[in-house]
Amino acid sequence: LSSERGVMAKAVWLLFLDTLLEQFLEDVYIPVDCEFIVAQRSGENAVRLTEVYRMAKEFPLHRRHFGIWSQDRLHVITESLLRRRSDFHGFTITATSMNSPPLVILDEEKMKMRGGLFGSVWFSLEERLNFTTRYVVPSLRSWGTVYANNTTTGVVGVLADGQAEVGVFSMLITSRRMDVMDFTTPILSPKFHVFVRQPDGLQLEWDTYLAPFSVRLWLTVVLLVLLIALLLPNLYSLGRRHGIAEATQVPFKFKDSLFYVFGAFCQQGMEPSCPQLSACRVLYLTTYLTAVILLAAYSATLISFLSVKNAELPFSTLEELLKAGTHKLGCLEQSTVLSHFMDAKLPLYQQIYQRFLHRIHGTLVPDIGVGLYRVCSSNYAFIALYTDVIQHPPSERGCRLATLPASYFQSSLSLGLTLNCPYKAFLNYHLLTLYDDGVLHRLKDGLFASLNLQEAEHRAMVGGWLSVEMQHLLPILMALGTGMVLGATCLLLELGSGRRSVGKWTV
Repeated sequence: LSSERGVMAKAVWLLFLDTLLEQFLEDVYIPVDCEFIVAQRSGENAVRLTEVYRMAKEFPLHRRHFGIWSQDRLHVITESLLRRRSDFHGFTITATSMNSPPLVILDEEKMKMRGGLFGSVWFSLEERLNFTTRYVVPSLRSWGTVYANNTTTGVVGVLADGQAEVGVFSMLITSRRMDVMDFTTPILSPKFHVFVRQPDGLQLEWDTYLAPFSVRLWLTVVLLVLLIALLLPNLYSLGRRHGIAEATQVPFKFKDSLFYVFGAFCQQGMEPSCPQLSACRVLYLTTYLTAVILLAAYSATLISFLSVKNAELPFSTLEELLKAGTHKLGCLEQSTVLSHFMDAKLPLYQQIYQRFLHRIHGTLVPDIGVGLYRVCSSNYAFIALYTDVIQHPPSERGCRLATLPASYFQSSLSLGLTLNCPYKAFLNYHLLTLYDDGVLHRLKDGLFASLNLQEAEHRAMVGGWLSVEMQHLLPILMALGTGMVLGATCLLLELGSGRRSVGKWTV
């Protein structure tokens, strides 16, 4: 019999044996995922069926009654292999990992897993399958890269070289990695986002006080003011002509009417000298009602314009990033997203790699913290997973971040395995049971609730109350200042004109 796991696990074995089972299979490695049935005589008319396997080479042979085969019938266990072997008998699995909150929290000094989403999932698997774990940390602390000649680094390299059997880490599934390692069923499916420094939302906009109404509505208001200002003196003139209006020594002309109507739209009262005709009073009432409604609508919209700080990003897609030429784009060195761009067939991604992500450009960083520091200190965009970035608060990175509307590279994160790992089917089976039992959903909800709470705290710490700033009021303050200067200028001109007139009369 072959001692290679790949040969043994690809078939169902039935061995008829008339000697001692342990003695015959003493040096045979029967992996845990191999169905190997030994048939031995039991009495005169029956054959006893026993299934056997080993957790690893040179480990004790585990045996379990499988069934009885007699002349009358065949009675065997109907339970599936994955359910029958859900006990690893305290076996120790060698796993590679490293501390990477919030997904993996590993005490690297004591080599003990503390938590995180993937760490908690691994705890559940240990409990359900009854095994323990010995951890090793890769010499190069990174997820790892697979190069063209199949050389590997990081966590991927530890698994590819056989130094560990499982990678308890958020391993991104890629076609290149599958050449040198294997994966469990996905646990998380995040996307990569492009992070940039959030622009200042307090940019001066001179049309802020005109923006609440459209151009058509402003024209309607102006025409309405002119129409009412034109009607008032005409109604007054008609009333005087027919003797139903009071006579005043001060004539009520169009310019006076225009001034009063404009004042009404600015919520100012009428002068006692205004016409008291009933028709004019009805027009006053209509004017004030219209002005109140327009003012309420204008004020509500203006407040939202002033209080909501909408930061406009310098670009919203990778195509615009290429065209703008104002920012560099970077990512983690030895990262999977770098491999995506390197292997991409899409012309856009090829241009992104050649222009930004090639090693000669110096845009690759060793860790997330360095990348976020560059985002806050220069015109630098950083592509990473949200779950990695959220662990660095604004106080640490130095600025508020924004993400481009689009996300890139739908990813699948899972546990890593060596090629032909005998535990793969059992781990996948119990991962699915964690889904079915709701355990995995609860762990995910706990993770994202924690992340959302942290982000909310960060926003409150940095943002606080939204206040109207001086930049918002600058246009109206300048209009006020301009009006004061014009008023003073008119006063000086009138004083000068009055003195000249007095001088002429004196002469």
